[in-house]
Amino acid sequence: MAEKVSLKHEIDYNPKPEDAGRIKVYVTILVSEYPIRDCRPVLAFSLPAKEFRASYTRYKWEQLNCLEDDERLDVSQVNLARTELSRLVTHVMFYLVNYLDCALSIYITFKPMRPPPAMIVEEYLPLEETMISEDEEDMRLPVDESVMHIQEPNWNIFYI
Repeated sequence: MAEKVSLKHEIDYNPKPEDAGRIKVYVTILVSEYPIRDCRPVLAFSLPAKEFRASYTRYKWEQLNCLEDDERLDVSQVNLARTELSRLVTHVMFYLVNYLDCALSIYITFKPMRPPPAMIVEEYLPLEETMISEDEEDMRLPVDESVMHIQEPNWNIFYI
């Protein structure tokens, strides 16, 4: 099964002063098989890393709530992104770097789930209405007498 949510991250060890100690998140939804052409973020936000660290076990990533209303995504994809985002940020902040001196950028890419093909609904008439007698069937058939080649019987032949 193809990935439906992917996360990548970059750590800037030498950020601008206004970016130091911040987490920046960029969200993209792929709309075709050409990711280079579709690489425009649909959502971008940032928060101080201290805010996440203070409540990392309870942090809900409410910034992603608006994605639940996007018709291209499934709620399960957004929930998976929240879970993976928390796991990734926790791992980076607590195990890899001193978050106060760095800037963390995270890129979330959603690949929409393909909708099932549309079902064709046909209306059927009740059986009584669809049954046609053979006589009625014959009456409905077009008659082209020019191709019928009807021969008169030969009355002069006697059978003994």
